Amino acid sequence: MTHSSEIHTSVAMLISVFGDPARADHEANSYEWHIELADGSKVHLRNLSTGGSAARVQPWELSSDTEAGIAQINAKLEEGENYYEGGLHPELFIKRDA
Repeated sequence: MTHSSEIHTSVAMLISVFGDPARADHEANSYEWHIELADGSKVHLRNLSTGGSAARVQPWELSSDTEAGIAQINAKLEEGENYYEGGLHPELFIKRDA
């Protein structure tokens, strides 16, 4: 069973938290990450729209073989967001619904 979620963040935030993507087409603004977590959960992350600027906050499909995988990725993004507070503007990296 696959669990999925949609997140809104930038390529810069994802690279800072998860490293280089498994697949990247910079001209098309198309990126994918394949992440295996410590508990064995496998996560796939890809942007839903292509084209435009990679610098903007954009929608991403987050899918995992476990619900725990989704939760862990969201927690890592929150840690990354907290890291940037003060030095850089977090709104450049992630969008949280208020």
